[in-house]
Amino acid sequence: DFAKVHPTQGNTLRQLLAYNEPDFEDVMCLNFSVTRDFFGEVEEIDLTPGGRDMVVTLDNKQQYTRDYIDYYLNQSMEKQYKAFAAGFLLVCGGEVFKSFHPEELMHMVSGMHDFNFNDLEQITEYKNGYSPEHPVIRLFWEVVKEMELDMKKRFLFFLTGSDRIPIHGIHSIKIIIQKVKDNSRLPVAHTCFNLLDLPPYPNKSMMRNKLLLAIQNTEGFGLV
Repeated sequence: DFAKVHPTQGNTLRQLLAYNEPDFEDVMCLNFSVTRDFFGEVEEIDLTPGGRDMVVTLDNKQQYTRDYIDYYLNQSMEKQYKAFAAGFLLVCGGEVFKSFHPEELMHMVSGMHDFNFNDLEQITEYKNGYSPEHPVIRLFWEVVKEMELDMKKRFLFFLTGSDRIPIHGIHSIKIIIQKVKDNSRLPVAHTCFNLLDLPPYPNKSMMRNKLLLAIQNTEGFGLV
């Protein structure tokens, strides 16, 4: 987890743990403290009481690594976390809240992360002459499934007003695709109804270009 948040420091700690030569102390020149820049003012912070006077050695480098990670993931943000937790519990506290596991709370706050558009395709409804086997619909799903994850999120936002998968999964997103006649226009989404007006574009290239242009103009007064 630490390496994901702080990749540079994570790589440095890996190198430190992997180095086992006798000159470790001379090469690393570390003690049990870190320096932080607080608005231009540099401050040395002990990772353990008296840490600035404790040299990191081959024998205690494992403890140094644990203390270093604990500081950055916990101690350094303890004040901010307590303020956040107090506000969060003020709004979402109570006995019901205590029954959730951490993973369930994460899903409630940030949504699910399973962007399986095969499942979304299976539950989509069609109107005005479209069907799952219609050539235009096949082109549409080919284009959508080939999108990178970030663009898939933007597509969801374009269509539903949210780029998150609901806690009950992608199956709970019910979308409707209906045929409109003018293929010179861009696809139009009615987010209140998860309804997409999709013109019958004749080829995959036009489908991709029109759909991406529509997605990229979801905020403000986009072109339709």
